[in-house]
Amino acid sequence: MLRKRFTVFGSIVAGVVMLAAGPAGAHECFVANRSATGNAAVAAHSAAWEGVSLNTILTVFIGVPQPVADCVIANAATYGLPTSFVFGAKQAVGQGGVIAEKNPNFAAKGLGSDGKGIDHAEDVYLPAIQAAIGACSA
Repeated sequence: MLRKRFTVFGSIVAGVVMLAAGPAGAHECFVANRSATGNAAVAAHSAAWEGVSLNTILTVFIGVPQPVADCVIANAATYGLPTSFVFGAKQAVGQGGVIAEKNPNFAAKGLGSDGKGIDHAEDVYLPAIQAAIGACSA
């Protein structure tokens, strides 16, 4: 059981890290307070943002089996997970290759997960993804 937990956790961490290497080289940055309609429009019409489904994150980036992914998607709302994301693909390249990477307030004040402006998916959704995969893998 312990080995299974480490395997699941390691897969999640590796998957989240791979988000930066995902479609169009997207970082896991997203606009936290943009509406679902806004996300759909941006994903369809902007070269700077890339739409990525929760299924793709689970099966391609993290590598969970499709039945586990199906379970997570079916229960996404329970865990506060959206079923699709729009990540920055061609954003301003800041220090370390991402926006605000060296801003001391970003981590210290939780600006990467405050629900305003640009947030990081890993900071916001990793605990929920871990919990959902764990529940669906049991």
